[in-house]
Amino acid sequence: MDRGGAGVLSAGIAGIRAHLDRGAPWLACDAFRDALAARPDDAALLYWGALAHARAGATSLAHALLDRCALASLPDALRVEALSLRGRLWKDAFHRGGADSSRLLANARAEYLQAHAIARDPYPGINAASLAMLAGDRDAGVALAHEVARALPRSRDSVWDVATRAEAHLLVGDVDAAARGYVEACARAEGQAGLVASMRRQLALLSRALPQAAELLPLLPVSDVVAFAGHLIDAPNRVPPRFPPSLAPAVRAELDARIAALRAPVVFSSAACGADLLFIDAALARGAEVNVVLPFAREDFVRTSVAIAGEAWVSRFDDALQRAARVIMATDEQHLGDDVLYAHAAQLLEGLSRLRAAQLETAPSMLCVIDLAAPGDATGTRGSYERWKASGDRLDVIDLAALGATSAASATWATPGSGPAASGPDRGSDPASGPAFGSMAHSPSAVSAKAGSDPVFGAAGGRAWKALMFADFAGFSRVQDAFAPRFHERFLDLGARAIARSRARPLDAKTWGDALYVVFDTAEDAADFALRFLDSTLDGDWSDAGMPGTSRIRIALHAGPVYRGYDPVMQRDDFFGSSVTRAARIEPIAQAGTVYASEAFAATLASGRERRFRLEYVGRVPLAKAYGESTIYRLDRA
Repeated sequence: MDRGGAGVLSAGIAGIRAHLDRGAPWLACDAFRDALAARPDDAALLYWGALAHARAGATSLAHALLDRCALASLPDALRVEALSLRGRLWKDAFHRGGADSSRLLANARAEYLQAHAIARDPYPGINAASLAMLAGDRDAGVALAHEVARALPRSRDSVWDVATRAEAHLLVGDVDAAARGYVEACARAEGQAGLVASMRRQLALLSRALPQAAELLPLLPVSDVVAFAGHLIDAPNRVPPRFPPSLAPAVRAELDARIAALRAPVVFSSAACGADLLFIDAALARGAEVNVVLPFAREDFVRTSVAIAGEAWVSRFDDALQRAARVIMATDEQHLGDDVLYAHAAQLLEGLSRLRAAQLETAPSMLCVIDLAAPGDATGTRGSYERWKASGDRLDVIDLAALGATSAASATWATPGSGPAASGPDRGSDPASGPAFGSMAHSPSAVSAKAGSDPVFGAAGGRAWKALMFADFAGFSRVQDAFAPRFHERFLDLGARAIARSRARPLDAKTWGDALYVVFDTAEDAADFALRFLDSTLDGDWSDAGMPGTSRIRIALHAGPVYRGYDPVMQRDDFFGSSVTRAARIEPIAQAGTVYASEAFAATLASGRERRFRLEYVGRVPLAKAYGESTIYRLDRA
């Protein structure tokens, strides 16, 4: 476990800890960055920043911040914490299955033992005991667990004392006492999801050596993370009906029942008229943390997906966004008739729920309001349903067809033209089911039917969602002419070879000033290419090209809607649009020797459950050339 800190807290550190305690490490990272600007050499603040990044999965940054801490200058209590955190970082690397697992385990155990030796603190002691058990040194693990249990206070226990005692019981074989301890620890940690996640992480690790540990995990429930997908309210002339307005009360009752069964829910949903807004209303009524994903500019979304059902839905939409914990824009651009934006925003929503669940040491589920009897395609609610079903994660369905069959009121909606009039024109069509409104659950089959549509790029003249990569070298602008030809030749040669060896051929690849710019169809292909290209630049000495001896390449990844058009100057097709500009603005702020990814890219990658990659949260980072801020992740191999 990592309990996190001790002693009197400054205002900045108190804010970081508050975010950590409620299971929001990315916000703790942001708070740390703000506080660090005023106190860049504060060792205690650096420790808390390292802890925040460690809990967010940004292990490289956590190690770097600990390196700046000057551990010897810290008070004993805080030095114990910092050494323990270093042990935790090595332990997490071991947990992920690093290449040299025995070394990682030994490093973690040594750090915890060093921390324990300072003041015989039970916390690093119990971790050292657990790592001894994992290393096969059962006798040492049991002996240290007994010592820890004796040292723990018996009155006014903290949640960490209770959890530590439970872990000690588990290590010495008293599973029943361990179970009682974990139940008590979970009760004391009510509302502090980050603490429960730490206990769950430790049990999952211990299960490698002690199978009983896995059996205790259900005693430590965390927030239920839910991705939502659902149909819009039917247009007045929809034949046959799918979600008539008269069915809304029954759907809301079903949603209330589903949400009431969740524990401290964290939900991700769009906000179109119909199932989305009914779900958000129900979630807010239960005190859930609601995260809303919009596919494009708010005004356009209201026009295309909310106001079409009447002003009452617009009021409900405004209230939902005002009360939401966060509103995430898949793109800030306008709709412009490109319905592919709906489909990608649905994948973004799914990926965000997976990223959040991973931080809480749990798995997400999906709740879907869908007419299972109606035909559909892979781009709307049916697509979300099918993707989630294929993933194997929990899927809860409210079937509109079954619900409608039990509701006599729904029969009155079968006559075209009955029911409330829409305030705007119907959007999109499904030849099998009649007109429907547009939303993230909207079928863009009308788009694919346009003349000249392209299966790779979408409708002719419209935008399609692509993965974009920019890469250049930090400090290139200072390379002298004497070295420029050598640098130019070597960098471009590496780029050409990377493209030739790429598992998926790029849709486009070219130089952009001193940068390499590459476009792919999928986030998986772009991530694989970026990491392989990074590896190729890390081999060898760059001093003969006028750079420092080690590579200082910066790589940025973004996913977003782009145009494809013919460039008469280059005499070739080109990709362009605001998403390309955003990708270019991320690259200059990337740390040398790393791959930075936008939140849109990270969530797109996570939505596919790709297991080859790992995403470490960096924070909200100002982009180059005053281009605003972007939520950034660091990409690495799993």
